[in-house]
Amino acid sequence: FEDIRCLFYNEFVFGSSACATDRRSEKGRVSKILHLSRNFRTHAGVLKLGQSVLNLIYHFFPSSVDVLSPESSLLFGEAPILLDIGNNINLMTILESSGKAGDFVGFGAEQVILVRDECQKKEICEYVGKRALVLTIMECKGLEFQDVLLYNFFSSSPFQDEWRVVYEYMEEKDMLKPSPKHFTSFSWEKHYVLCSEMKNLYVAITRTKQRLWIWENAGFSQPIFDYWKNSYLVEERQVDDAFIEEMQVASSQEEWKSRGIKV
Repeated sequence: FEDIRCLFYNEFVFGSSACATDRRSEKGRVSKILHLSRNFRTHAGVLKLGQSVLNLIYHFFPSSVDVLSPESSLLFGEAPILLDIGNNINLMTILESSGKAGDFVGFGAEQVILVRDECQKKEICEYVGKRALVLTIMECKGLEFQDVLLYNFFSSSPFQDEWRVVYEYMEEKDMLKPSPKHFTSFSWEKHYVLCSEMKNLYVAITRTKQRLWIWENAGFSQPIFDYWKNSYLVEERQVDDAFIEEMQVASSQEEWKSRGIKV
């Protein structure tokens, strides 16, 4: 915001005078930036999880974003959930389960599966077909859903080991109890790629208005999961039949039509 304000000042205020003498004598007035920190779209649990990612960006990459005061919300909802998927659970287990009356439910129009990139989207779409809406994080920018399932964001990352640098941040904040045997120290040359990773993670988290489920098949997510759990920002739930039934929301044809227009 500061950079944009400076650009507009130089281009339209300071640079608008007819001659250099006028520019030197003219005093442009630049209004203060007013940050609207009250969020009316989603609840506090999601906002706090998103803020935890911003705090990492502020710490490791302070020049890459504007530092703003945390958002607040008067809305309440369930904490973001880390899914304990076990050995016999996959996406089709969730999407093929039927409702109470035996009718197929699956995911509804206000629910989405978010994946990292087009390659992963193609793979998942071939797997789930039309049983759920699948979007990449880039595609979902500007959109919002009642429920978001973030699928294998860390497991599909090409920078899996670099996430261990989160432990360094936790140690500085006295959040490591107990401390892991070893963790990576931050190096710009090695970890600069995490800046875009963290920004994408923030976008994915903040697409939901109500429920956020995080699904990971591998252990590369452990550093960030430890960070969230030690901050009391998430809950862990085992994926069983009862929980699958809670996840599913049926949608009408009109609701799907409305979602299609938005996407």
